[in-house]
Amino acid sequence: MNKIKQLYKEYTSFEGSLFRYSLAFSLLLAIAPSLVVFAMMFNFALLKPALLINVMNMLHIPVVLFESIFDWFLNKEYDFIPSIVILCLSFWLASRSVYSFLLISANHEEVKIPKTVIRVQSIIMFIILAVMIVGSVVVASILSHILPLITAVLMVPIFVVMYRALSFRKRSLGFGLIGAVFSTAAIMVISFLSFLLIRRFTSYSNIYGPLASLVALLLVIYIISSVFYAGYCLNIVFDDYYEKEYMLPMKHKRFYALCERIYKKLPVKWD
Repeated sequence: MNKIKQLYKEYTSFEGSLFRYSLAFSLLLAIAPSLVVFAMMFNFALLKPALLINVMNMLHIPVVLFESIFDWFLNKEYDFIPSIVILCLSFWLASRSVYSFLLISANHEEVKIPKTVIRVQSIIMFIILAVMIVGSVVVASILSHILPLITAVLMVPIFVVMYRALSFRKRSLGFGLIGAVFSTAAIMVISFLSFLLIRRFTSYSNIYGPLASLVALLLVIYIISSVFYAGYCLNIVFDDYYEKEYMLPMKHKRFYALCERIYKKLPVKWD
C-alpha cells in the first residue's frame, strides 16, 4: 500500500504534471521529423512503406494524417548529400522527445551533467530506438498472423531498453521490466480503445469536422505520454533505491567526466 501511495504522489506531483505536459509537447513536435526519419530509413533499407501502414492498420492506429505525408517523403528523390543533411536535421529535431525524458530522469536522480551532453545522448538514443522500431516493423509484418502477440513480445524489450537507457545510474538487472510490461499493456489497450471510442462511439467528426483526426491525435499523444511517464514512475518507485538514487554509481562516469572537461573548455556554452 505504501508503494501505491508513493506512486500516486510521484505521478500527481507538480513536477510530474509538468513533465507529462512537457513530454506530450515534445512528442507532438517530434512527429513530423520522425516521419521523415522513418521514411528515409525505409528508403535506405529498400523496404516497402506498406509494411508500416499495414502494421499500424492491424493495430488500429489511425494513419489518416500520416499515410500521405509518409508516401510523399518516400516518393521524393534526394541526392546523397541532401539526404544525409535532412536525415541529420530530422534526427536532431525528433530526438527532442528523448531529450525531454532525459532531463526528467537527470532531475530525479540528482545528476549534474551539462545539457549539451544530454542533448547529444538523446540523439544517439533516438537513432538506436529508430533502428529498433524499423526492425520490429519488419518482424511484425512477417509474423502478421500473430500480430498482437508478436507486438507485445517486441514492445516489452524495447521499453526495457528505453527505460534503462533513460537512467544515468547503474541499476539492478530487473530495473525497467515492470514499467515496460505496464506500458506495453497500456499501449495495446489504448490502440484498441482509440479505434472503438474515437471511430465508433464518439461524435468528434460532427463536432470538429475536418479537425477531428487532429484532435484525436492530440488526445492520443497526451495519453501516450502519460503512459510513458507512469511506466517510468513504476520503475523508480518499485526500485530498492527509490529516493536514494544518489547512492547508486553513475553509468559511463569516465565518458561524462571527459564530456564535462571538454564542455568547460568551449568558448561558447549553450546551457
